[in-house]
Amino acid sequence: MVKYSVCMTCYNEAETVRGSLDSLLGQLDEDYEVVVVDNFSADGTFDVLREFNQTHKVKVIRRRCSRGGGRQIAFESASGEYVIANLDLDDRFLPVLKSIIALYHEKAEGSLVAVFNFPAGPSEEWVQNVTIGPRELISSLGGWRDLNVFEDWDVWSRADGVQKYSWSSFRFAANKTVHPVSKSALRRLLERYERYRERLRLGMRIFSSGEEKGPSQRLAYLGARLSLLRSGVLQGQNPRFDPLDERLYVAFSQENAKPPVPASSGR
Repeated sequence: MVKYSVCMTCYNEAETVRGSLDSLLGQLDEDYEVVVVDNFSADGTFDVLREFNQTHKVKVIRRRCSRGGGRQIAFESASGEYVIANLDLDDRFLPVLKSIIALYHEKAEGSLVAVFNFPAGPSEEWVQNVTIGPRELISSLGGWRDLNVFEDWDVWSRADGVQKYSWSSFRFAANKTVHPVSKSALRRLLERYERYRERLRLGMRIFSSGEEKGPSQRLAYLGARLSLLRSGVLQGQNPRFDPLDERLYVAFSQENAKPPVPASSGR
């Protein structure tokens, strides 16, 4: 049995998947396996994944699923004692994964740790993370649930509920690839509805006190509220959970001391 399972999900990443996997596989050895769940990509991503499946022994699964569902499918299909999740296939990874794993064992063994790759400067707005934890702990928490957004917050919050969550920071990925996409008004409305729906299911606040709400916000909120009649509220949540709570920070090295939290982190 391998010791570490890298669990990944993707959808329509044909432009970046090859470079991303090359940058990851180049730093792994026989202690690691890679499991990728593809949500029926329609741009050739799956063809590239099949190629890696044949030549690099990447386990590839094609399944229609939410992002949280895909993470859980990858987790259930993996065999490692430890799980490394949330790495995206539109990133290029720096050759530091083994260093991060060594620091995990030294500083946070047994916990579920979110390691944040914060922006290198004010020109970057994206915050990436990798989640590391023992298979046994993740299984006891119930794994990832069927959410399309906030699925990572959800599993972190449940780990925090049993005092098994912490976070750190480490630069492990290069600048995220920007995909220029022109979204219609309907698409933007649907994405807002989806965010509102998942926040309601998790018991999270949507609007701040006294916030002015526009027509599209009101419409998305109404749809999200109606959806709860079918989906219901998820149990075991702490809506006040803050994944970047300073009390939960674990310093992985002097060079990677806790940075200021950018506005884009979602706090």
